[in-house]
Amino acid sequence: MKWFAALLLLCAFPVLAGDKGPRELDWLEMMPEDEVEALNEAPMVDHGGMFKMEQTGSARTIPELDGQKVRIAGYIVPLEVDGENQMSEFFLVPYFGACIHVPPPPNQIILAKLAKPIPVTEIYDAYWIEGTLKVEMSQNEIAAAAYLLEADKVTLWE
Repeated sequence: MKWFAALLLLCAFPVLAGDKGPRELDWLEMMPEDEVEALNEAPMVDHGGMFKMEQTGSARTIPELDGQKVRIAGYIVPLEVDGENQMSEFFLVPYFGACIHVPPPPNQIILAKLAKPIPVTEIYDAYWIEGTLKVEMSQNEIAAAAYLLEADKVTLWE
């Protein structure tokens, strides 16, 4: 009987040990190293005025991130909003004002899709978004994104 209990524990161990939750992802991990160096030399972002700059930069991605469960903090730019002020799609960007004044490169924008719409969030606050990350290019009139996140959870960053 002891061997049966030991076998049961041994079989259950990978399940217990493997459930660490989503990987906490940093924005710079989403771009190749040579682009991180170039980004560090870029001019400061000017959030003054209402002008919109052209999106520049690369859409090169990190293929190993495809299919990973992740948790990443950023700012929400609502895209798909219904008549009841519920959003089902948004861009997640690394800094406030990113899509209006100086859009980040496509590999620094995530298109997030929610299975169940949520109320539009406060755009001045940062949020944690959890879900499955995919390497998938998309583009609309606002910007291009090199990643897609099937979002499961949206929480205020605190």
